Formats: sequence, structure tokens, C-alpha cells
Amino acid sequence: MNLPKDRLRKIHGITEPTGPSDPAVLARRKYHESAAKWLAKWLVPLQAFFASLGFFVVLLPVLSRSWRSIVEGLPFFSKVFLDYSTFGGLAIIHLYIGLIMVLTKPYLVKHRPSGDVVPYRNGIAPLLCPRTRKEEISFWIEVAALIMVASVWLLLPFGVLGYFMNLGR
Repeated sequence: MNLPKDRLRKIHGITEPTGPSDPAVLARRKYHESAAKWLAKWLVPLQAFFASLGFFVVLLPVLSRSWRSIVEGLPFFSKVFLDYSTFGGLAIIHLYIGLIMVLTKPYLVKHRPSGDVVPYRNGIAPLLCPRTRKEEISFWIEVAALIMVASVWLLLPFGVLGYFMNLGR
């Protein structure tokens, strides 16, 4: 069910933008809409993928020696297992990128096109499209942050549990 744009604005408490818009940013609107629609379609499957990857590749090898030998025999999975269960390279990079995004989001909150970029399946994506360059930067940081949140399953809770279980051995 698609609701009209004015009705969606009223439901979510979004005011109509009044400032001038940048024509170059408006020309890239199709990319903004496609990114919001892509997030609406793939954010939950991405979280399920990273949660299962975190369980089967990071935590389960710590619990089972036979599963660990299987995971260590596969090049990509062994790198993910070693880095996230011991807080090595990839885990630290993941943590730092997440911290940078968390620290920059409060400064860009006033430039969000309409609050948080929350993907909806019912066609609200055009509501969230930026109109100025600063709104566009905030929009893309928000999109990247949502993807990072989907991948946090590798680090929290499975990476932390695997790390502390390794310390106990």
C-alpha cells in the first residue's frame, strides 16, 4: 500500500523543505532513490548473512575443534575467523570505521534530508532524497552507517564472545 507523500510526511513528522536546492544534487536523485530502495530490500538479508557468518565462522570454530579445522582450511573464512576472534586487523578496521561514523553523525544531523534514513518498502524512498550538497553527504554517510550496522554481528556479539572464550583456554 503506497501512501501519498504528504500523508507520509505527516505520519513521520517530516516538514516540507523550504531552502534552495542544488540542481546537481537533484540530478543524482535516481541514485539516492535506488540506494534507499536497495537498503529497503537488502538490509534485513544482510543482517541475517552477517549474523550467520559471525556464528558459523567466528564463534562456532572457538567452540568446536572439528569445525575450526574446516574454517581454517578455507582462505577467506580463516582470515575472518582469526581477525574477529582475536581482534586482529579486520576487526580493528571495522571498529574504527564504525567509531568514525558514530562520531560524525551528530555533526551532520542538521543536514539530514528528513531525519534518519530508514528504508521502507512502501515507496517512502523519494521522501528521503537530499536536496543540497551537505544533505547528500549526510545521506551517503547514513547509508554507509546502516550497512556497517548490518555487519556489526561479526564484531558484536560473536567476535567478543569468541575473544573471551579464547582467553579462557
